[in-house]
Amino acid sequence: MKRLIQLGLCLTIFNFHLIAGEIKGKIVSDDNSPIPNVNLILIGTKYGASTDLNGNFVISNVPPAKYKLQISAIGYETKVVEVNLFKTNYVELKIKLNQAPIEIQSIIVSAQKFQSQEDTRTSLINVEPKSAKMLPGAGEDVLRTLQSLPGVQAINDFSSQLVIRGSGPDQNLIVFDDVEIFNPYRLYGAISMFNPETVEDINLITGGFPARYGDRLSAVLDVKNREGITSNYISGNVNVNLSNANVILEGKTPFGLNGSWIFNSRRTYYDLILEPFVKSAGLVKGDFSFPNFYDFQFKTSVIPSRGHKLSLLAVHSKDGVELITNGRRVQPDSFGVVDQSFNNVYALSHQYSSKNISNKLIFSFYNNSGKTNFDSKFLDPTLNRKDFDGEISDTVYQYLLNFSFNSFFDFRKYSIEDRFLFFSGKSNFEIGTGLDLMYTEIKFDLNLDPQLRAILNSFSSFRSVIDKFKSNLDYWRFKLYGQANFPLNESNKIFISPGLRFDYYDILRKSYISPRIGLSYAIDDITTLRGFYGIFYQSPGYEKLRDQNILFDFSRKYSDDLQAEKAIHYILSFERFLTTEWQFKSEIYLKEFRNLIVPLKVKGTQFSTNLISGRDPKYVTSWTEPIAISADSMTAIPVNNSSGKSYGLEIFLAKVNKEKSSKLDGWISYSLSFSNREESGKIIPFRFEQRHTFNLVLNYKFIESLEFGLRWQYGSGLPYTKPVGIKPRILLKDTNGDGVGDTPEIATKFNLNPEAPKEVIFNIDYGVDPNFYNSRKPDYHRLDIRISYYSYFWKLNWLFYLDVINVYNRKNVVGYDYYINSNLQLERRETYQLPIFPTIGISVRF
Repeated sequence: MKRLIQLGLCLTIFNFHLIAGEIKGKIVSDDNSPIPNVNLILIGTKYGASTDLNGNFVISNVPPAKYKLQISAIGYETKVVEVNLFKTNYVELKIKLNQAPIEIQSIIVSAQKFQSQEDTRTSLINVEPKSAKMLPGAGEDVLRTLQSLPGVQAINDFSSQLVIRGSGPDQNLIVFDDVEIFNPYRLYGAISMFNPETVEDINLITGGFPARYGDRLSAVLDVKNREGITSNYISGNVNVNLSNANVILEGKTPFGLNGSWIFNSRRTYYDLILEPFVKSAGLVKGDFSFPNFYDFQFKTSVIPSRGHKLSLLAVHSKDGVELITNGRRVQPDSFGVVDQSFNNVYALSHQYSSKNISNKLIFSFYNNSGKTNFDSKFLDPTLNRKDFDGEISDTVYQYLLNFSFNSFFDFRKYSIEDRFLFFSGKSNFEIGTGLDLMYTEIKFDLNLDPQLRAILNSFSSFRSVIDKFKSNLDYWRFKLYGQANFPLNESNKIFISPGLRFDYYDILRKSYISPRIGLSYAIDDITTLRGFYGIFYQSPGYEKLRDQNILFDFSRKYSDDLQAEKAIHYILSFERFLTTEWQFKSEIYLKEFRNLIVPLKVKGTQFSTNLISGRDPKYVTSWTEPIAISADSMTAIPVNNSSGKSYGLEIFLAKVNKEKSSKLDGWISYSLSFSNREESGKIIPFRFEQRHTFNLVLNYKFIESLEFGLRWQYGSGLPYTKPVGIKPRILLKDTNGDGVGDTPEIATKFNLNPEAPKEVIFNIDYGVDPNFYNSRKPDYHRLDIRISYYSYFWKLNWLFYLDVINVYNRKNVVGYDYYINSNLQLERRETYQLPIFPTIGISVRF
């Protein structure tokens, strides 16, 4: 009897697998165009999928039953259809979704969309656009929203730049509607160019990105703007808060054309609100404006015939500030700055799609330019600023240092790219090619006070100061790649994605081949294991230096000897659904960096003096005559003389399937990361190495019209260089009258009495190279909340919200200002990041 029962169970299990069903189909819009990235969920189960670029989907190994299939996509009405797998084990559907305005209500604050088990991409996070709008403390900004995800950290509260898995912002590729963007930041990094009201898709790949993407070492952010609605000729949305206004207009294309258009514009008004207050307080004078920006974005898509789509994108933005400080300020410093920067994007694309193929041809132009005029007088940084509060510039002129510069840059890129995709069952193949023509111009003119130059030269590894720099450099890039995704066995449990990329960098006159491979294994219906190995290259270029805050000479005499920077990625990912809504994901990764470009170090000269035993260090007579010593000095010449490593563990728990009745959603992320750099045999921490990061994001809907959201973030301390002491400041004195310093002497304080003993001016001593990043700042943590209230009156949808950054007013240290007190002891002042900062806002859709 026991064997009969066992045999019966085996037959039952065998029969289940025989009759396990499959649901496949295609999702299209009103005009029968395929809709990619549609979420499909069998309600109440763990089964689901998302559509590919051709609108196709497959849900496999579904037990026989009656189901309700929920289909949802941004910008379309959600649809639910019934599926019966009792009658048949195979169902094929073609579902048409109707376009609809994006409602203010029913916001989904979800970390990511559903990723199919057939998708081999590791480190992929597909963010719901509304997360960027509703996440507490993110300022309705896409890049700041990404800073709450595993493997991603912020530089500080004032910047939207992304540090990903031990790599700097310059190593991230940012793509907007198929156009590579060099500078996506606005308001000097405070916010980004991406408007959360109009973004359709946000894909962040924190490592192991496919062969389509290249010329970067770390990560890819691919953002796509949505198309306008086609249900009305005009519709709109206005969002206003304390810092900016955001206007969106959209509708169906006129003149009988089958298509849509969307226009949006944003503008800050710090200059309109803060300027009158600051001017009346006497803190500034003359013609000035506070930092401000505006941008315009326009996109239109037209379908001239079945399967064809033409799209046009245009973006224009301007950032600017004009400021002259007044002598009535508490501090004696003064400065004047005039700064402007511009970004322009124009792109035209044609896409053809049929049942099994898709081809997209893109022409684009991108321009990023700007100019700066800066002039200042500021207090010697080695002095205690509090000792000079209330003093005017004229009374402390001997302690003020002059610093001024003028700069100009202009980066232009003309691009053509073509991508061809072929679909066959569960397999897809893609080949693509592209050409970029780059035109870059940089001008830089610097004037330094001799005392300030001496302070800078006191750093043992400080770059030799470049007073003037001018470069006009034109170069081009070519790419050719192929990638595929297909099953390795008949059970469709194992998928492989091989890829190969060829790049030619004219700036180096060299070519590179990058192999990449991804693998996914469906352990069961709710558990997926993924792995990746790949090689990545990044060419040098002035367009990448904005994120490095460094200047290299990439003229031919130096670039011909350079190699492209190289990174090798190893990634292993584990993913499992804990319930039908909550998904657990963990990844381990290793990145090896090679041929990193750093400034060439040459043997230079520094001057040293020693304290005479038993003497008072306060006076110049207590020190020996300065003598020349050999020391390394950095230049602007680029060399491949650095390497590095980054490795870590990431854990992510997120609600990826949210039913409409659900009240709670959000995510939890934790990252453990180690990263370093090696140069000339010395290993130092990466300057943004944050060992531990934790994020908790929750959103709770009390009632249909009231939601509460919170975000708590924690990060362990970032490295910084702690000074080791003080040393006399040494200047070069001009003794022969030729205007060039030639004789070293110890700098002394000004004294009206020529008979008084001369007192030494000291510099802060930061030690030599091994001392770099020898300490850690305090841990960072902060709580942000957001309360949202929805209403409907005057036949309009309204949203009223309160957003509070840093609720408990944590004083997070961004840096330290060291100074020397009267007893010749080092002291420091902390500079802090954002304090508690509330914002109220209103959004209305018409």
